[in-house]
Amino acid sequence: MDNRQPDSVSDKILGKIKQEGIRPEASWKFTARKTLVWTGIVFAGILAGISLSLIMFSIFSIDQEILHFTPKRLFSPAVFRSLPFLWIGFLLIFVALAVREYHETGHGYRHRTLFVALSTLGVVVMIGTALHLLRIGERSDTALRNALPPYAEIIRPREEFWRHPEDGFATGTISEVVDSGFLLESPDGDALDVRIENDTVVKPSVTIEKGRTVHVIGVQEAPGWIDAEEILPAAPQRLGGEEIEHGFNDDRPLPIHLDGPGARFQN
Repeated sequence: MDNRQPDSVSDKILGKIKQEGIRPEASWKFTARKTLVWTGIVFAGILAGISLSLIMFSIFSIDQEILHFTPKRLFSPAVFRSLPFLWIGFLLIFVALAVREYHETGHGYRHRTLFVALSTLGVVVMIGTALHLLRIGERSDTALRNALPPYAEIIRPREEFWRHPEDGFATGTISEVVDSGFLLESPDGDALDVRIENDTVVKPSVTIEKGRTVHVIGVQEAPGWIDAEEILPAAPQRLGGEEIEHGFNDDRPLPIHLDGPGARFQN
């Protein structure tokens, strides 16, 4: 005996459709909505990649070997203050938008939010790295600096990173070589007595001689006096949109003229 109630479910569904006036939508609307969602995902991903390339450029413009700083220096307040928080914020916003848009697709329900976020971030890292190698971050930074004067103020902590000996980071041109180290003339015209000890690390591409411009990492024992921990080559720097050429070396290998930790002084 068949106890089923034919058409009971279908009748309810049809009644619901008639009651609420539900009408089928054209297929092109679904296609257009799907296209817009995926376009939004791609667009957010590209913007996140550009933001990451700007982050990478900002960090490495402080020093190309900044990741080789000792943990004490790498995680110092001075480095923290110079981080590009503007672009870090944009990066997080665009990644969040991409994740949200993905959940609007037909595949969004299949994966957890954490998995989607990590996968999106992995793709963004690849895009951002490629854009950084293509110097998109550098060109974007220059364009923003020229087009938006307030942008120069936002990135000033990065521009002046090496001008704070009180934080252990100094730069300038060697004006005189002495037995204990050398005298450093900062871009602001101030004099700094740099003391070199036996454990001071002098990079192989650095020549301690008059007229050379270097970066110094160390401890300021007193105003105008810093004990050097590392001496690094200084590349041309920018300040206020202008490149400072005078006295700044590039990273080309130079003859080593230092004793002790790999070098000797040359007058």
